Amino acid sequence: MIGRPTAIALIAAGVVLTATAMVLPWYSTAYAGGVEVVVRAWGTEIVDKPGDWPAGELSPWYGVPVVVTLALLVAGIWITRAALAGAAGQVGAAGVVAALVVSERGHALDQQGDFAIGFGLVFLVLGTLVALAGAVALQREAAA
Repeated sequence: MIGRPTAIALIAAGVVLTATAMVLPWYSTAYAGGVEVVVRAWGTEIVDKPGDWPAGELSPWYGVPVVVTLALLVAGIWITRAALAGAAGQVGAAGVVAALVVSERGHALDQQGDFAIGFGLVFLVLGTLVALAGAVALQREAAA
């Protein structure tokens, strides 16, 4: 059984991995004409944007739900159920992001574009799994 210090260390590692994911690119799509859309937690960056290119102004802020879950995870160091709520919330947020990414990948393929997963999503998934393991261990330790 994992002890409290190890569980807290796992939550902290999950928070750091997730925070790192917030600044790295999450995915990118490349279209004809050299236009590339790079999506981050806080919006999009469009490379070689032509004058009539419509994308970018309505980019989603994927980071908002993740920040809420991070706050719960950090609070979970002192309030056990908050860590579990934060971890569960982050699993849900990562699931929603995954669904949106799959949809965007399909759109890119329809447009004969290329789609690439970024390190931000990899770090988000790793952070989510590590934080979830820590939160579950903390909950079990508190229940014992």
